[in-house]
Amino acid sequence: MQNAGPLRERVTVQAPTTVRNALGETTIGWATVGEVWASVNGLSSREVMLGMQANALVTYKIRIRFFSGITHQHRLLWRGKTMEIASVVERDVRTMHEILAREVE
Repeated sequence: MQNAGPLRERVTVQAPTTVRNALGETTIGWATVGEVWASVNGLSSREVMLGMQANALVTYKIRIRFFSGITHQHRLLWRGKTMEIASVVERDVRTMHEILAREVE
């Protein structure tokens, strides 16, 4: 069994999907595409201020093992919070993803 190390939090990855309601109208819904172990860290106020200068209020840095196909169009669910992805960066020769995200209502 592999030691999880710093990846101690369970995060759900969701992708946007098209859904038709009873009237036949198309709306955007969310489909779960996976659950992953992650490290979730709140950013310091200085890091948040730097993010604001780039017009993107980012409040969390999340690290997960490489998850093929994940983009800024996906969203994450963690501890009852919904997080919009601002950026996804591959780290450690495609073994990890570092995600910057913000909590949304």
